[in-house]
Amino acid sequence: MKLFTTITTAILTVPALFGQMTLNDCLIYASEHSHDIIISRLNVSKAEADKRITVADMLPYLSMSSSGNLSFGRNIDPETNTYDNKQTLSTGFGLNLSLPLFDGLVRFNNLKVAEMARRRRLSDVEIERDRISFDVIKAFYNVAYCKAMVEQMEMQLHRDSLDLAATVHAERLGTKSGADVAQMEALVATDRFELANQNGLLAKSYYTLKGSMGMPPDSAPVDLIFDAPEFNTDPTAVNPRVEEARQALRQSEYELRAARGAFSPKISLNGGISTSYYRMFGSGAYSAGSFSRQWHNNMGEYIGFSVSIPLFTGFATTNRLKRAKINLEESRVKLEKTRYEVARETSEAELDLRTATIELEAAEKRLEAEQVAYDAVHRRYELGSASVIDLYTSGAQLATAKAAVEGKRIQRIISDITLKYYNGAKLINRWTEK
Repeated sequence: MKLFTTITTAILTVPALFGQMTLNDCLIYASEHSHDIIISRLNVSKAEADKRITVADMLPYLSMSSSGNLSFGRNIDPETNTYDNKQTLSTGFGLNLSLPLFDGLVRFNNLKVAEMARRRRLSDVEIERDRISFDVIKAFYNVAYCKAMVEQMEMQLHRDSLDLAATVHAERLGTKSGADVAQMEALVATDRFELANQNGLLAKSYYTLKGSMGMPPDSAPVDLIFDAPEFNTDPTAVNPRVEEARQALRQSEYELRAARGAFSPKISLNGGISTSYYRMFGSGAYSAGSFSRQWHNNMGEYIGFSVSIPLFTGFATTNRLKRAKINLEESRVKLEKTRYEVARETSEAELDLRTATIELEAAEKRLEAEQVAYDAVHRRYELGSASVIDLYTSGAQLATAKAAVEGKRIQRIISDITLKYYNGAKLINRWTEK
């Protein structure tokens, strides 16, 4: 299974090795390399270890004991059970078994608590993965926006450079003044400054994307493919935050049962075998036989039951029960709160999508109007009836309109993804083929 997972991960990260990555490729890479997600997976491993420890508490307890003693001076003769002055070497060995039979189902409920804790950690991984995925999505489309702004500024610089060349030529012909040329040169210089600024923002957006993905900042440049992502909604899917809150409630219920079981008697089965070996030294000393014979002759066995009834524990058990009841009520409230928050966020996502759609349509109409206005001003400038200031003002309004359209387009994409997520869509599709 581990080999299959390794091969699958390698196949899925191949696009990153070649520098071309779609949004889904970025999300997959982030799910495998994000430090926060890795920490969440380690928490799952710790929860699984805690569960194994809880399972071990339900198994029989087997122990072996050994002792050795060398007596000097006056001591008890192990053969006659009387005092003498001989030196005695004695050893003992034992094998003990303890099996819990009944403890008010405390161990069983603790096992359920450990299982719910493990499931909660798995839900935490999903929650953290979704949070990181949204960070990657926003950073991904921020790169798209900055890249569009760079392309826009390059086109604007090219356009204004042509206008500058035309103005210089017109000055030679006497139809334009030197002030017009100076103003056009200032306009081209402004375009170069804005282009440099947008290139800096684009580079920074790439660093932000790499940071969200857990990619080294000094890694090779990433060639992003801004394709249209596809997400299939699942109305039956449960939001990971709601699922984690449900599991927390179940965990609190089992903790309450375990706290109640602490008032029950505890019954256990005990058994074991033991043997002893001794040897006398000094005048008239003797040996009690070889070790193998002593293991056979002196072996003893025992078996028995023990019952423990808690009568007074300093109110610790009672207070643990009260705390478990409070935790249960708190988990219920948190579940209701989480459901409310998810429902509210879903409604907000629907509103954001509708608003983004309306704003995009309005921005597109504004862009059309600004383009017509700029073309008219540009034509007037060519004919000499408009100044460079008029051209600059109209061009700035056109650039603002283009930026607004690109921003609203990206905002609508992110709002659409967000709404589909709340409707049960998975943000990461590990089997998407290009």
